[in-house]
Amino acid sequence: MVNKINYPAGLPIVRLKDEIIALLKEHPVLIVAGETGCGKTTQLPKMCLEAGLSDKGVIACTQPRRIAAITVARRVAEEMGAQGREMVGYKVRFLDRTSRRSRIKFLTDGMLLAEAARDRYLRRYQFIIIDEAHERSLNIDFLLGILKRLR
Repeated sequence: MVNKINYPAGLPIVRLKDEIIALLKEHPVLIVAGETGCGKTTQLPKMCLEAGLSDKGVIACTQPRRIAAITVARRVAEEMGAQGREMVGYKVRFLDRTSRRSRIKFLTDGMLLAEAARDRYLRRYQFIIIDEAHERSLNIDFLLGILKRLR
């Protein structure tokens, strides 16, 4: 069970929270674009959680670099307080800081691609966020192809 989720008031994306949550519930694919620093990376996974998109699986959020996966996971966990320490984890090469209770998992795009090699349907995930997709790498391109096939 998820307690009330708090959102930092100063982030532009927070003003659209209710609209985004409604869209997340209604559409299997959603493209969210916004200025750097508007809160997409840290707030969208929490909105997915609030929308109930972790009831049947984990919410994955990819990052192109391991330091980003680690720092963003720590930031989101901190924002969520006590429940964040249980519900938010990360996985990068040689380091897995997730548990059975993790509902939001930050990981590098390479780690998600490796998981897709073992489970082509990515069954453990209910919702997958490809962050920084505009950076275009082979990993991201492969992941987008895999996700298109799953849709």
